[in-house]
Amino acid sequence: MFSAQIQKAHEFSRCEDRNQTAGHGEPLSPDQKTDETTREAILHALWDDEILRTMDYHEFDVHVKNRVVYLDGHIVNSSGQNRIINAIETIPGVLEIRNNLILDDKLTLEVAALLGQLEHVYRCKFFTGASHGVVSINGIVDKENIKMLAEMCAASHPNVRGVINNLRVLGNDLQSPNQPFQQPTIGETIYFLDGVAGVVKQVILNPNNRRVIAMTVQGKPIDQQQETKSLADGTSQSQERLIVIRMSTVRYITRISGFLRIGSKERNRYLDFDPSRFIPPSNDWTPPYPYCSEDVLIPIKYKNVADTQAENEPQLLPFGAVLEDASVREQYFATDSFGL
Repeated sequence: MFSAQIQKAHEFSRCEDRNQTAGHGEPLSPDQKTDETTREAILHALWDDEILRTMDYHEFDVHVKNRVVYLDGHIVNSSGQNRIINAIETIPGVLEIRNNLILDDKLTLEVAALLGQLEHVYRCKFFTGASHGVVSINGIVDKENIKMLAEMCAASHPNVRGVINNLRVLGNDLQSPNQPFQQPTIGETIYFLDGVAGVVKQVILNPNNRRVIAMTVQGKPIDQQQETKSLADGTSQSQERLIVIRMSTVRYITRISGFLRIGSKERNRYLDFDPSRFIPPSNDWTPPYPYCSEDVLIPIKYKNVADTQAENEPQLLPFGAVLEDASVREQYFATDSFGL
């Protein structure tokens, strides 16, 4: 029924739609109610498919506007895509399906093609895989600079959610540190060990690997001795604070809440937000799913790297220009300290 209408589409933006509908508080129009009812029916149909529920359900978004269904996110393969389309076809009233899903098997091939440039120059072999957009690189290389360049190369693909770099440098017996992939949800609640809580406002990314290295969290004063602000009517109200919390302090995180390894009084483990230390991404840089541009900040020390990693321009990365280990460490080697 819909096979001829399944296509890539760019006229609808889930980020623009989110901004237009957020916080309005106005009653839904009849058309909006119909769209919302259709979306709920689609979600139920997808959930009822046991394979989709197990493998892909939480890794993509469904939007309905004017009875047109828009799909965004990451799934494993074309088999899952077909199951999604078949489920949607059972819902009455759907006029069209616009498919922006990214398939892991296709993404793996595209990233492997990019890495092939490095394999040719440095005479090495990379083994690449993807899991819902998170790309892993495996293999053995001669030098640290090749490892870092491979990470940047994979991250230059705009559909990559993040890069897990498992490359081993020949002669280096040190094991790679654990690299958990974490994407806190904008608006979710984050709890300290002592129960103090805040809300995620933005995430801070390392553009070298497109992974979240920190998040800004807003909440009531964490220091219980902080002075309160007196209001005109004589009452007092605590001022909210915006702080930066490294992902290395996260103990556990879900789509609705996160829990830290630290207490709210451990002031040496988090910092007050300083806007001068961060920059927004450039207009031609695609943030990793599920984030929108306004959700993302980049540490100022990555400014030159971010400027060169424009969407669809991976050839601008200096693969051939930077050959010495020392130069790579000075110019591009990124740690999760984000310069603070």
